[in-house]
Amino acid sequence: MTSNFQMEKDPSLKKPQKVFFILFGIMFLISPFYYQPNLGGEGLSVPHNSSIWIIASWIIASASFLIYKKDRIVLPKHWLALALLPLGAIITSYIAENNNPTEWLVRLSVICGGYIFLISLFQFELTSKQIERSLYILLSMGLVAAFYGVIQTKGIPIILNIVPKSADPIAIGIFQQVNIQASVMATVLTLVFYLISRPSHKSLNPIILVALYITALFASYNIIVSGSRVGLLGIILSLTLLLIGRWKIFLKSKRIFLGLLITTIIGGFLGSQGLGVTTQKFDRIMGQDIRWTIYEMSWELYTEAPVFGHGLGSFQKVFQDKRAMNQTLEKHNLGNSPKFSHPHNEFVFWLIEGGTFAIVGILIATIYTFIQLVKIGWQRGFGYAALLVPISLHTQVELPFYISNTPWFLLLIILFLVHQSGKKIYSTSKLSKSASKTIPLTATAISLVTTNTLVQAQVGNAGLINYFHTGQQNPIYLQSPLKSQYFEDYTTFLLLRQNMFIGIGQNNPKPAKLYAKWAEEQIKVSPSLIYYRNLAIAYDYTNRNKERDKIMKIAMSTYLNNLDLQQLNQQFMQKDLEDENSSGTIKQLETSN
Repeated sequence: MTSNFQMEKDPSLKKPQKVFFILFGIMFLISPFYYQPNLGGEGLSVPHNSSIWIIASWIIASASFLIYKKDRIVLPKHWLALALLPLGAIITSYIAENNNPTEWLVRLSVICGGYIFLISLFQFELTSKQIERSLYILLSMGLVAAFYGVIQTKGIPIILNIVPKSADPIAIGIFQQVNIQASVMATVLTLVFYLISRPSHKSLNPIILVALYITALFASYNIIVSGSRVGLLGIILSLTLLLIGRWKIFLKSKRIFLGLLITTIIGGFLGSQGLGVTTQKFDRIMGQDIRWTIYEMSWELYTEAPVFGHGLGSFQKVFQDKRAMNQTLEKHNLGNSPKFSHPHNEFVFWLIEGGTFAIVGILIATIYTFIQLVKIGWQRGFGYAALLVPISLHTQVELPFYISNTPWFLLLIILFLVHQSGKKIYSTSKLSKSASKTIPLTATAISLVTTNTLVQAQVGNAGLINYFHTGQQNPIYLQSPLKSQYFEDYTTFLLLRQNMFIGIGQNNPKPAKLYAKWAEEQIKVSPSLIYYRNLAIAYDYTNRNKERDKIMKIAMSTYLNNLDLQQLNQQFMQKDLEDENSSGTIKQLETSN
């Protein structure tokens, strides 16, 4: 989807820009749509997170070669302020004591890699026209993603495993999560209106214009049918900002604008069944929305380690401990809610794990971005702010960047737009030849390692799926996930648990002891219900009843009203009673003899 141009015939496209468009096109037209059956959740468990980072790493490597070849680096005016965001996370991660190694590595890789990706975009020195073309590539991605949402809600048969399937007819899109789909669609719909306010709207190709209308129709349908509060609020705020900043331009293209507005309304009307869900969710905000309890408990955790936080990857453990204590004191009640890996607010998340030190970096980067929006003028400023709103708003109620990295890169590209004005060129000629060569060689090496690691992760992901599809009866499928650092802990759990139950069937206590030893360490960083449950079984089988009762007490105080735990505890109590009666009978026989 481009407007009246052919890249190969455009004399303004030099080799670096051609490389950029090839990689950028793959990154947003192919990588986000890579799908294979998976466990779901977040991180590398969602396949396209791997594929999109592979291409991002090669964009970074390509940019590093440009720095080396041209002996210069292009930086945004406020590059140092933006750098404080990853810098704060890095420093606090080395000072805090309770870092989860895997989470620590993934979190720093994403945030530092994101910043380097942002800086890399500047090295291709794209013209205004070329930047607009990249936005049309993003719009094309949005159109396909919106179409995915439509076929998911309509129950249209999906051929092969190329589109995520949903148990219910809801628009989960490529992200496998309905609210992220809604927020990305809000960003895409805002982009549609933004593009018709660009100077090029006067010469839009009819095919491009039709594509804009279809995108607006599908995107608005996805937003409304999803029942997402954050998606609906995001598009309302975004379109309001666009109208405030660019209403004069919309008047000049009023036919297209009104046509898109009517199309947007029609799409919303077609998905109006989702408004009932939205209304119910808004009613919950006024009533007993669980987020308020989460935020209150999160604040208590922040006050316990306000400067450097509890450590990257520590949230699961410290939150579950706080949850158990507060529920025991009847201060809070999260009932049978599952394990929390995030407080559903990015700002609060970093307050807990990184403390004030990390938050200062985020705030400074945000403040200088706001200053940049003000300085570039009200028309462009309001336009870019409108594009930033949906995803930025979503970070304050959920965890979009952890479930899918596509919103993360969308945000980075919008920040690239914001910080175009005032960019500066710095010479790197003072670096020695060996130092200059180190930059591209290191970036290439990292890209190769990244590609290998992420491919290996998806091979492991496939192994886990095959293992479950065979009824957990073929451990050979677990060999590949064992080789992936990301899936190693979970795969180890599956193997140790299976061996434990086989050992119980064969009256062999050794596997149970091995599982107990592993789980005792694992629950220190990941206090999962299933880990607790099986640890209690291991303790029970090896006659460690005191440890069993202690771990059951912790589990039941954390996961209140969990029927599975209650039934298991009842079985333990019944077993203890039978053992006690049996012991009493034996004593009576001994006494009578």
